[in-house]
Amino acid sequence: MKVVSIGDLVLDYVYEDNKLLGVNGGMSSHNIVANLAGQGADTSVIGVCGDDIAGETSIKSLSDLNVDTSGICKLENVNTRCFHINMTKNGFTSKKRCPICNKKHWYDESKMIVSDVLENISKEDMLVLDNLNKVNIEIINKTENKIMLDLGQYYDLEKYSKKEIKDILKRPFEIVNLNERVEKYLLKLFDIKNISKLINSKLIIITRGKEGADFVFNDKKVHKKLNKVSKEVDANGAGDAFFSVFIYEYLQNNQIIDENYIDNTFDKAIKLTQKVVKQIGARGHLHKLYKVKQDNQMCTCEDFVIHERKLPKRYTINVNNLETRILNAVNSEAKNELNKIPFKKLSNCVFVGTGGSFAAANFASKVINYLYGVNTYADLPRNIKYRNNSKVDKCFMFSYSGITNDLLVGTENIENSKKIMITKGEINKVCEKTNIDNVISYRTSSNKGKERGFISFEGVMAPASLFLSLYFKQLKRNDIDEFIKNSITYWKKYFDNLFKEDKRNLKSIFKRGNIINIFHGDFTSSAAIDLESTFIESGVFNVLLHEKKNFSHGRFINYEHLSSKMNIYLKTKNESLYEEKLLKYLSEGENIIIESRYDGLLAEYDLLIAMQYFIYHISKLLNIDISKPSYSEEAMKIYFYKGDL
Repeated sequence: MKVVSIGDLVLDYVYEDNKLLGVNGGMSSHNIVANLAGQGADTSVIGVCGDDIAGETSIKSLSDLNVDTSGICKLENVNTRCFHINMTKNGFTSKKRCPICNKKHWYDESKMIVSDVLENISKEDMLVLDNLNKVNIEIINKTENKIMLDLGQYYDLEKYSKKEIKDILKRPFEIVNLNERVEKYLLKLFDIKNISKLINSKLIIITRGKEGADFVFNDKKVHKKLNKVSKEVDANGAGDAFFSVFIYEYLQNNQIIDENYIDNTFDKAIKLTQKVVKQIGARGHLHKLYKVKQDNQMCTCEDFVIHERKLPKRYTINVNNLETRILNAVNSEAKNELNKIPFKKLSNCVFVGTGGSFAAANFASKVINYLYGVNTYADLPRNIKYRNNSKVDKCFMFSYSGITNDLLVGTENIENSKKIMITKGEINKVCEKTNIDNVISYRTSSNKGKERGFISFEGVMAPASLFLSLYFKQLKRNDIDEFIKNSITYWKKYFDNLFKEDKRNLKSIFKRGNIINIFHGDFTSSAAIDLESTFIESGVFNVLLHEKKNFSHGRFINYEHLSSKMNIYLKTKNESLYEEKLLKYLSEGENIIIESRYDGLLAEYDLLIAMQYFIYHISKLLNIDISKPSYSEEAMKIYFYKGDL
């Protein structure tokens, strides 16, 4: 189901004491779907705007958030509606006239054509309307689509008779959202005490500012109070964001409205509005204001250019340097230090890491088990903490920085003499801060710099490559550099072609908020761990991780109930009979099969390389910097937590 906003586009100009800070898209219903897109919903806008820079920017403000804008029509010789919001010491002013030149770019009657709207929507689409102008009323009367109605003002209602208003509001709605000003107007107009007698909706939300909100449904009325009032920088867009959460959770809750839905959704909606009011602009929490500069000596309300300083995204820099960093690692002193470890004398080893480093730990554990028959176990720090580790001979700790607190706390019941830290940190500093004597660092004089960003490509591939060097030594192969270069070249070309030839289909699969199934097993688990970790940490997708054979023991039941079946299948060169049957079963879904040209440990490593370029291309497709995801201040409190696990 797609959520569709309908209406004329608006560009918001935001000022501070008459000084222009920037611009962004506006209009309540479009703000609502922008927020829905940020939550992962499938959204689009059907609307009109002028063929001017304001129109282009208002469209860009939606497409940059992955809202489908193909239904927007640019009208010739029409000025896009522009709204001016000025923040002053005395509060806010919101006007249709520019505070600089006093000109007005606004047309009152909507330029939407109802027949065009009806042609562009399907029966399954859920519509979002933010007023009851003539166009919207005609749409309401001519379609059976489910409608979400936001009533923030009552000036449109003043144009109609009481009977006309009553007839409009008798039409069944899904959710109607209004504020106490509109409620007061309607109650007085119709001389009634209960708004539900007038509005025919499964749920009516009446927002009451700092007093919270009322929810009317199933002949019940529930009041929810605000426990905490956030300090506001800019309150614009807070109500739109609030309503968007109720729409999104309504869809997630199978369109069921009950007290649990109200309780859970209210808390989520308040959290989002608290983020909104801390940013400038109605969509500032989704995309910062576009900086603009004057063009042609005209006021910026008439003409401007967007001033974007296009810096290369962090993930692009990190991927472009990945081959050099991997080769530096496998040719560093770290390889010699790793070779000195007497693996043949060991019986039990644990490998521990977090995030992408856990994928490297998993690969390393497989290498040591395969080469030396050592009983190896790879896990996360908190799981290691609650094991009996008395029989552990060596504990290999994987940390890009070398000082990850969780590793230190999780392994505190293992003697320091048994610990080996694999890192890019400076050996002396890591030893000093961790009290671990045995530190193997792949940092070199020519490779000191670290990747900047939340997600590290080098932190996965460099330590994995060091352990691959042990495998090559056992095989008496001297071509590890060539093998790595060949793998990188192959996957670069493979994903370049895939994302060029199948871009449209991939866009439908890799849409924010989608559920992605990842199938793994045999020598594909390290790649799956890394891919799942990156998807989750970047906040782009939800992931279901399936071991291929375990999937057959009932996990298919959940799979068959998914509304969309989007699968990434990792495989080695050889295909078993079971895999053949499993792939046939999955063939009705949207499948991306990523197959190595190798088997065994070479496939395990090769697919890890593949994941780095796969992730890179997904980032490009979505136009996001996957190394720089957004997160809340509250989240960072648990990220920086230091103490008992």
